[in-house]
Amino acid sequence: MLRARFSPLRIAVALSFATALLSLACQVPVFRYALERWEPASYLVSIVPASGGLSAVEQKLVEQLRTTPELPVNLDVQVESPAKEDQARIALRYPHKLREAEAEPIWQGPLTAANVQLLLDSPVRLELRKRLLTGQTAVWLFVESGNAPKDEAAIKALTQALEQAQAAVKLPDGVVGRNESGKSADPVNTLQSDLPLKVEFSLLRLRRDDPQEAALLAMLLHMEPDLKDFAGEPMAFPVFGRGRMLEPLIGAGIHDGNVLEHAAYLCGACSCEVKDQNPGIDLLVAADWSPVDTTPKLEIVRITPSEVEVPPAGKPPVGVITAGLALLGLGAWWFRR
Repeated sequence: MLRARFSPLRIAVALSFATALLSLACQVPVFRYALERWEPASYLVSIVPASGGLSAVEQKLVEQLRTTPELPVNLDVQVESPAKEDQARIALRYPHKLREAEAEPIWQGPLTAANVQLLLDSPVRLELRKRLLTGQTAVWLFVESGNAPKDEAAIKALTQALEQAQAAVKLPDGVVGRNESGKSADPVNTLQSDLPLKVEFSLLRLRRDDPQEAALLAMLLHMEPDLKDFAGEPMAFPVFGRGRMLEPLIGAGIHDGNVLEHAAYLCGACSCEVKDQNPGIDLLVAADWSPVDTTPKLEIVRITPSEVEVPPAGKPPVGVITAGLALLGLGAWWFRR
């Protein structure tokens, strides 16, 4: 039997090749592109009223979650039907990318002022956003195992590995500063803020039983379904951009080779600019990202029909014809191979 020439693999390779030829390469490092251009995905906060509904105090707490006037925060609030309980509850679920994988909330508790504050912010997240807004490449969140000798050995290994990676990793060429006009006609390769472009890593430690970080720990430790099987091991989560975390290094996996691999991805050219096609998920972080988000916003302009020049029917733009012919020629060449 003859092998089919139009196999899915050949089609995928041909399309990828054509896309690569027609697209513009982005030289801005992943961590900086993420900081300046990737909006964090929203967590879902569910409010389950008690059997008698929400009290006046609880209504104010819900309003506080919805408005969050001090700092913007990436969450959506949903009030569900009353439950047969004596007290209203609050529950946290991941953004859409992982929400379906986690049927149960990743964190929940009574609807109280303390729990609302616990959900919205915490000391570690406060320090995290400060460091990210200085332009740090990534902040590594180190979750202790509770075994002091094991944790200290892992911290030592991580610290040394980060120092080595910081010295070894190089940033891509071709990145243009925001005020360096005239050096590049491609806005994709132009930085959107005046922060220094640098390779800099730091780490923050968390105890697994820290009550102030209960919500943050829930976000970290439910990222993958099997993380619960490694409760006795230290974990290191790199966080970059506007609070986007990558999968953790665990126990003996915290070594220079793995750290360098993560660092190379973070400092490499952002070859795929679509956030959801990149690894990782976002943390819930209350932060004002406007200092690093200076991209001009789109304005909607209403154009009357008299101002629009309509091209003759059946005559597509020359650029479209040229691109189409190029793709057809490339495809024909590939399938003849």
